[in-house]
Amino acid sequence: MKTNTVVKQLETLSLAAISYKGKMEAIEAVYDRLVQWAAPKGLIHETTKMVTIYHDSPKISDPSALRISACIVLNKPTTVEGEITRRTIESTKCLVSSLEITPMQFQQAWETSFAWMIENDYQKSTIDPFEIYYNNAKEHPENKFIVDLCIPIL
Repeated sequence: MKTNTVVKQLETLSLAAISYKGKMEAIEAVYDRLVQWAAPKGLIHETTKMVTIYHDSPKISDPSALRISACIVLNKPTTVEGEITRRTIESTKCLVSSLEITPMQFQQAWETSFAWMIENDYQKSTIDPFEIYYNNAKEHPENKFIVDLCIPIL
């Protein structure tokens, strides 16, 4: 797994989100609901970015009760309704690991990113870690995600 890790200031992200509590494996169904909401609004296209926010750590929390937000980046004013809420990740300094990985490599990638943070004397801020997805893995020839793992730091 080839990782490119840098520290940089990320821009504010305006998001439409669905909050979820349960096993991480079920998040795909939550994203399916989000896409069903977003597609008729013209929010799904080649440059669409999705974001997963982790409100709990799978290393610490009960794996069947993880709190996660499945999000889509909004690039235009959009009305939200029903289970869809608006979230904002304010501009923040992050450790960003840019990767092209399979679903089975996410845990190792996160562990490597947190180890890099500690080895380089950074501290995690109180903002929840998140992933920014730049593709749909189902459309990738090797079913890989092109993703940034983002750890907000002090």
